[in-house]
Amino acid sequence: IVLGIMCLVWLKSVPVKASFREQLDIFKSKHTWFCTITYVMTFGSFSGFAAAFPLMIKTIYGNFPDAPDPLKYAFLGPLIGSATRVIFGFVADKVGGAILTQIAGLAMIALCAVMVFMGLLTPASIDSFPAFVWCMLGLFFFSGIGNASTFRQFPIIFSHSPRQGAQVLGWTGAVAAYGPFVFATLVGSSITKTGSAVPFFIGAAG
Repeated sequence: IVLGIMCLVWLKSVPVKASFREQLDIFKSKHTWFCTITYVMTFGSFSGFAAAFPLMIKTIYGNFPDAPDPLKYAFLGPLIGSATRVIFGFVADKVGGAILTQIAGLAMIALCAVMVFMGLLTPASIDSFPAFVWCMLGLFFFSGIGNASTFRQFPIIFSHSPRQGAQVLGWTGAVAAYGPFVFATLVGSSITKTGSAVPFFIGAAG
């Protein structure tokens, strides 16, 4: 309520002077689709892994003796991702969004590969669990960085048209919001059909 009142009083209002049909012009730009892909990579991963993290703990490590409680770890990823989103917003303003998006993307690919090739998704014992958790928290960390950097990039990419920039932010956010449904569904399907989440993480890295 407080934030709503503050926005009503102080937030700058920028009316959109375009019809609905005219607003569809963002879909003709290749940059709209590049932005969509990168935001699915960052916010889609953040929100998607937030939903899938406890599911993976339960299904991958839940059958071992003294199995970890997913609820004790589920909040850590969203906490880290949200914190880095805030902190690296200031960093992106200083160094630019593009370089941080590159770093975040490469790091997330590397972490997915580590989880696959170190056998953290097909563990032989509970001893692999700490490394699994650290890799997952790393994914949350870099997805948070990517969330900050992409929001820095998009308005600059569409600096020729602030109206289009605002619309692309809205569009990419709407698409990436399906992350929890898509990620949890694909992780579950991967485990059900192949016995592990390895295919999903190979696909995510791709």
